[in-house]
Amino acid sequence: MTTTPVTYADVRAVIDHPVERVWPLIADFGGLSAWAAGVTGCTLEGEGPGAVRRVALGDRVAHERLEAIDPARHWLRYHIVPPHAMPADDVYSDIFLTSIEKNRTEIRWSSEASGFGIPPEQLGARIEGFYGKSIEGLRRLLDRG
Repeated sequence: MTTTPVTYADVRAVIDHPVERVWPLIADFGGLSAWAAGVTGCTLEGEGPGAVRRVALGDRVAHERLEAIDPARHWLRYHIVPPHAMPADDVYSDIFLTSIEKNRTEIRWSSEASGFGIPPEQLGARIEGFYGKSIEGLRRLLDRG
């Protein structure tokens, strides 16, 4: 079992909205339930780095701590706090936005971990599916308003 972090999920997508509209939704660390796939609730304790959100996905709950946020770079990093149901250790995720053209934004959502209980590719396929569906939810939310 490796203790070296491995990137197991990495999704890139382009949406037809300017980064100035997309970033506030990503930066709202407690607002995940407005757009993320299958998230039935999200509450936030604290603010800024160190804040912890409680994410409900049906009957499962995950706690995620905001590790870093950089509004100038449109980037944030969070850690899935143990104990959790992920078959891996030291799970971190990054969301990075890049403005492309005038009214389009590339979203890159990636995750890394170590100590995998299943092959990283197997976990990655599942998580990339969640990220893709969540980005579609973000796109729909932006299209509505």
